[in-house]
Amino acid sequence: MSDNVRVAFGGLFHETNTYATELTGATTYETLVAYQGDEILKLAGTALGGPIDECKEQGWTLLPTALLHVGNTFGMVTDEAYEQVKEDILTRLRQQLPVDVFYLAVHGAGVVQSTPDLEGDLARAVREVIGPEAKIVSSTDLHGKVTETIAREYDYYTTCKEYPHVDLYPCARDALRVGVKTRLGELNPVFHYQKLPIVIPPSTTKIDGAFGHTIREKCIAYEALDGVLNCSVMHGFPFQDTDFCGMYVLVTTNGDEELAKKISSELSQWIWDNRSQSQVFAPSVSEAIKQAEEILDQKGRYKPVVAGTLSEHRPVIIADCGDNPGGGTTGDTTHVLRALIDAQLGKVAFMSIRDPETVDQAIAAGVGSSIDVCLGGKLDCPRGGEPIRMQAYVKSISDGVETIRGAMVNGMTFRLGPSVRLQIQGVDVIVQKGLGQGLDDVQGRAHGIIVEEYDVVCIKSSAHWRAFYSTVSDDLLLADSPGLTTTHVEVFEHTNLTYKVYPFDTDATFPI
Repeated sequence: MSDNVRVAFGGLFHETNTYATELTGATTYETLVAYQGDEILKLAGTALGGPIDECKEQGWTLLPTALLHVGNTFGMVTDEAYEQVKEDILTRLRQQLPVDVFYLAVHGAGVVQSTPDLEGDLARAVREVIGPEAKIVSSTDLHGKVTETIAREYDYYTTCKEYPHVDLYPCARDALRVGVKTRLGELNPVFHYQKLPIVIPPSTTKIDGAFGHTIREKCIAYEALDGVLNCSVMHGFPFQDTDFCGMYVLVTTNGDEELAKKISSELSQWIWDNRSQSQVFAPSVSEAIKQAEEILDQKGRYKPVVAGTLSEHRPVIIADCGDNPGGGTTGDTTHVLRALIDAQLGKVAFMSIRDPETVDQAIAAGVGSSIDVCLGGKLDCPRGGEPIRMQAYVKSISDGVETIRGAMVNGMTFRLGPSVRLQIQGVDVIVQKGLGQGLDDVQGRAHGIIVEEYDVVCIKSSAHWRAFYSTVSDDLLLADSPGLTTTHVEVFEHTNLTYKVYPFDTDATFPI
């Protein structure tokens, strides 16, 4: 190969909630965001832009027609959309040959109507174009999977370690470096993985002693050993009915197959022996509201500061983890919002709920108007709760475009269509047309909301919210509404499993 390393960058980054069916819709080509040519440079410095910055720093050639398709977590990717995306990528790739390394940007939990292994199928297609000598690498989301096809087609396949996934960027850069060194003959990655029949609720790595945190620490310790290139654990995606449900231990060494197998076996056995620790459920909505009330009674409510002084007040943060749009939900469930309205906890911000009809209604009425709303509860019935039928005051209107400033996907532009700020019985409610989880305060910031000036702030998210809101407050609560991302993963039916899985089957065994 020449001294100038040629790197292709593309893929389809999609996490699929297979339970998001006719009410939320499948993922079509039109719902994907495509970055092509120089447009892909806009991702530099963001969570998905690691390969771009690594190429720039190392002086490698990033092929100018790189193409990346990104989709919100949603229902299955339609065959039509997937084939069109694949052909887009392959057509551009053929124009750029030869390629030394292809960084394939995939989530790890993608499901297409005709195959549950989006990542493996796409890599196989890329391999047919670039040939056997070029390297395919990827660092995926923590909630991915490994298949035989993935293990065969990728030369280096790993995942981030953090949840919230604040390490997507450095992990991607590391994966590309390993790929280039492998192509240059400087490394010989040997990969071994172990699948565990365990489905776990979302488990953050940010709480000391939590199952996810302990696993992360063990991976870091193993990586410190000589010859270990990477040790990671995929938690798996619990909101998916495929035969790939489970956790995965991934170990890559520099040419030492026995070491890879040894570490994989040890870590897998520890996870299996301690699997009961994985089943941690979030408080119910009523329990979370009660906790918030107790905290406010103890610490006091927000009071406007006197000029020239600083406020020591910090809001209570409640995350509706049962309706997390980042996990494929509708974003329009009303359980937590209704409870907050009823509780009258003080100054409360709810960010946000998805309801295009109410947004249009508020925009038509205009700022300063009072309207009778039928808010939320329309897309996920009966899980979503009843719509909220009350009078609302239209406080502000926004185009919904803001820049995310939290550690999760910092710097990326947040575009969820028009949104409005309604005031309903003392609660500021952000209503938006688009679908997106509460990664930081961006949904409220578009409407002038300063979260530090509230008693309670509620967002819809499972864990990514912690990356930002842990800098805002020490009082971080979960509220488990009965949505499509509830922590009670046992409520979801699994019809495609060919093996017994804990906790659904108490007699599940390991190894599979």
